[in-house]
Amino acid sequence: MQRRQFLRKSGSIGTATAAGAAATAGAIALGTPAIAQETVEWTAVSAFGKAGLLGQALEEFAAYVEAASEGQMVIQVYHAGELVKPFEALDAVQTGTAQMGFGAPYYWAGKSDSISFVAAMPYGLTAQEQNAWLYYGDGIAMADKHAYNPLGLKFLPLGNTGNQMGGWYAKEINTVDDLNGLKFRMPGIGGEILKTFGVNVVLLPGSEVLPALTSGAIDGTEWIGPAADLGKGLFKVVDNYYYPGWHEPATVLDGFFDIQAWTDLPDNLKEIVTRGAAATNLAILSKFQAVNNEAMAKLLDEHNVQLRQYSDELIEAIGMRATEVIPELASKAADAKALFNHLISFRDGMVNWSALSEGAFMQARVAAAFKTV
Repeated sequence: MQRRQFLRKSGSIGTATAAGAAATAGAIALGTPAIAQETVEWTAVSAFGKAGLLGQALEEFAAYVEAASEGQMVIQVYHAGELVKPFEALDAVQTGTAQMGFGAPYYWAGKSDSISFVAAMPYGLTAQEQNAWLYYGDGIAMADKHAYNPLGLKFLPLGNTGNQMGGWYAKEINTVDDLNGLKFRMPGIGGEILKTFGVNVVLLPGSEVLPALTSGAIDGTEWIGPAADLGKGLFKVVDNYYYPGWHEPATVLDGFFDIQAWTDLPDNLKEIVTRGAAATNLAILSKFQAVNNEAMAKLLDEHNVQLRQYSDELIEAIGMRATEVIPELASKAADAKALFNHLISFRDGMVNWSALSEGAFMQARVAAAFKTV
């Protein structure tokens, strides 16, 4: 994979990661005794394919770790389907086939009643608010305690999609009645809410979404946002593209590690992995933000996609249903309840501050229509 070359690449998602690698590597070199240590070799498996932003990000995370540790730690990356199937990544880490996995927490909902809350909550936190919760609101510790540690895993955020789009539909969706009987791909808590409206919710890995749309096995799907959706070619099959992404105002991507393998790492390598994960989290979110607007323009102007806003009826009905369904899901297990309550308490503060800060600014910014000079 020629990982050592990543610092010399330009224009990639790893620009921020490369800067972090250089800074961290220098700090560790100054603070670590010059003694010979055996190379730590890890295997990483992913729920995402090699092509695209997420595959590239995982490669560059591994490259960062090797460069910052000066070769003391090497992570061999296997993308979805290369070693295990996409939804088998967590199993592979639990069984010792790999020491690290990369995916989205709600992919592992069958393993834990609480883990989906780490990924995203409908009408919940934005990406900036999620990062505030994770890094300064004890979110990582809570996720470990109530979701990952019980599975024998250690968790670190390893990316964020930002605010997602509402999804692609074969036909227009305007009323609650239009949802009944739909076959729709939506993982996580959002899918659980849609089920209560009579939607046949289907969980598919990314590689199977386009074939399922093409064959008519599903009537629609959510994926991520304009850039990722454009790359996947969803516009080739359906052209009704809805917003906002009520189901995933932002989505945490998870790095998860065999807890014994993590415990056995020396402190300097734990620090490198932790800082590398944080840099990758920021880089993925930033790249999505940077490319989504241009991708949206291509979808609308070049591919004649029909951009549609969910009706007030749907947004209000789904929102009301969310306040019923989500607490019920959280009540299934003590860990889920603890994680949900912690998130809701944090959300209360964010709702107030975000309304006064970014929310108010977004409204005010419309008044200043700048032009280039």
